Amino acid sequence: MGNSVSLRFTGAIIASVIFSFLLLLLPLPDEWLLWRPEWVALTFIYWCLKLPKKISIVLAWIAGLFIDVFHGSILGQHALSMVIVVFMSLRLLPRLSISILWHQYALIFLVLGTYLLINLWIMAATGNNPATWLYWLTLFSSLLIWPLYSWVLSFFHIERSRFDEF
Repeated sequence: MGNSVSLRFTGAIIASVIFSFLLLLLPLPDEWLLWRPEWVALTFIYWCLKLPKKISIVLAWIAGLFIDVFHGSILGQHALSMVIVVFMSLRLLPRLSISILWHQYALIFLVLGTYLLINLWIMAATGNNPATWLYWLTLFSSLLIWPLYSWVLSFFHIERSRFDEF
């Protein structure tokens, strides 16, 4: 590992999570709602990739509770899913080379697919099952937006090579 990552300022991870909530709260036309990326989950995946020792499962749980309140879903539905996003990302991280884009895509596909599947199971158990395959469009929009979104999130940290000290 030739590069080290440090936060640009104290609270940068929390600021990026708040930023992802602002994106989640943006009003969209009804036709675009199914294409809304999973901003908060993508943010947690990003930080698991960049600073795995700094990411908190407790922060993921709290963010998930806020998503539950926003969506009006069962309290704990998205909280459980968000904790699983962080757990899976951290467990799969040693098996991947994060500098390779298709490894990032594989991680996002697996982790977000599991996130959406858990939410789908909970919605089905409570009688709120989406009737169509369009439920999965958010997974594909998240994959499409990942390179741009990870670039935006890179403004919250500084990458230094080991040669910057000289």
